[in-house]
Amino acid sequence: MKPDTPLAKRLAEAIAEKHLTVEQLADRTKVHRSTLLALLEEPINAVIPPRIYLRGHTLVVARELGIPVDEAASLFDESYPEGGDDSIDLTGPRFPRAHVALAAGLGSIAILALVLAIVR
Repeated sequence: MKPDTPLAKRLAEAIAEKHLTVEQLADRTKVHRSTLLALLEEPINAVIPPRIYLRGHTLVVARELGIPVDEAASLFDESYPEGGDDSIDLTGPRFPRAHVALAAGLGSIAILALVLAIVR
């Protein structure tokens, strides 16, 4: 998938110039891989942090890639204006409902097992 926003294009170019993978960049910056993929506009199923944190992660990544921080901040604000129609869903989890239901069910079973173990 080719990136559409100026930020995604700039980040992809810098990653290619540095001959890095997303995994290597995640290790260097401690920014989660799914967040990096979201910034690069790759299709993912993950929880994306709120806009303010995403902007901060962008600046950390930019610094590591040698992109001036003011340029990265400007590109982020241009690509994802505050209150604008973001192409990245910044409102909450993007996990399939079946996965959430399964996790809730397993959590309930774990709590029930814990209660039964204490009662005995």
